Amino acid sequence: MRKIKEANFEKMLRDGEFFVPLLDIRVTTLPPGGRGDAIVDIAWRGQSCCYVAALKRDAKPQTLKLAVDQVKQYAQESGRGKPLIIAPYLRGDKLDQLLHEGVSALDFCGNAAIEGSGRFLFYKTGNPNRYADSSPIRSAYRGDGSLVARVLLLKHEFQAIGDILASIKEHGGSLTMGTVSKVVQRLESDLVIERPSRKSVRLIQSDRLLEALREAYQPPKIESTWMGKVTLSTTELLHRLEERARESDLVRTGESSAGDYATWAGEPLVACYCRTLPAQLLQQLNAPAKETRGFANLRLLQTADQRVYFDRRPQLAASPIQSWLEMASGDKRQKEVAEQIRSLLRHTGGVWP
Repeated sequence: MRKIKEANFEKMLRDGEFFVPLLDIRVTTLPPGGRGDAIVDIAWRGQSCCYVAALKRDAKPQTLKLAVDQVKQYAQESGRGKPLIIAPYLRGDKLDQLLHEGVSALDFCGNAAIEGSGRFLFYKTGNPNRYADSSPIRSAYRGDGSLVARVLLLKHEFQAIGDILASIKEHGGSLTMGTVSKVVQRLESDLVIERPSRKSVRLIQSDRLLEALREAYQPPKIESTWMGKVTLSTTELLHRLEERARESDLVRTGESSAGDYATWAGEPLVACYCRTLPAQLLQQLNAPAKETRGFANLRLLQTADQRVYFDRRPQLAASPIQSWLEMASGDKRQKEVAEQIRSLLRHTGGVWP
């Protein structure tokens, strides 16, 4: 897919680069300062209608929300046609939304929803997106950038972006101020957060944020693994692992931690993420260990992914958010447990007594 730049976008509009089968589209661009970006005449089956168009680089919720009021004002003040929004790509739900608002829509991929002053209604969707997302950050919901979303689920309001960065560090994460600022911009454009003042940030749609995290979730990259039997009781094994965690990142997996937050038996072993090589960590436990799958009581997964270590809880439990994400990606039983954890996240913000 090619990424569209503003200059190319404007040129495409000037050149009338629209192709929607059965529609005859003619574009007259307006000079700077005009009310709107173009006058567009659209004809279908012998019927035609004129539109005052606003050109938008993306179809994010916040962009469309502002564009609807803007283009309606352009159309009313100019008196030259009905309101029309043009964007690189518009999904079917976006077209439906704009029609509901009384605004016609057209994209450069061949999709359109055109209401012709009661004379006709043309609707075409299903053409794929040919243009890359030009948002300031590729995804606010996966990778290290998702720590912003996770900390907002733990504390729903911050007085400054710097406080978000400080809270991420407090919970064991590491981001730059620039990354935090870009993620906040994306979350605001997605209508997940609001900015009551220039500096403050408030989460307003936790369910939507959780769902976005779930859809974007990618498991951590595992560099090496070890599974076997350590001749220690579960209590003593956890105690010695916790001692090692003071020197290096070490945390139980989300699945191994699920029983801390919901009714879940899981496997009869302790599964942990670690930054240290499993062989080195085993030496530090000072107990006989044998690699085997039979009667194993310990699994070690080496990873440098900071998401799994973020917001570690007592007894090496993973964050409830990490636990929920892992269980939500599992089988039917795991998904049922994930719903229990999600319910707790909604009501407690991830804060357990």
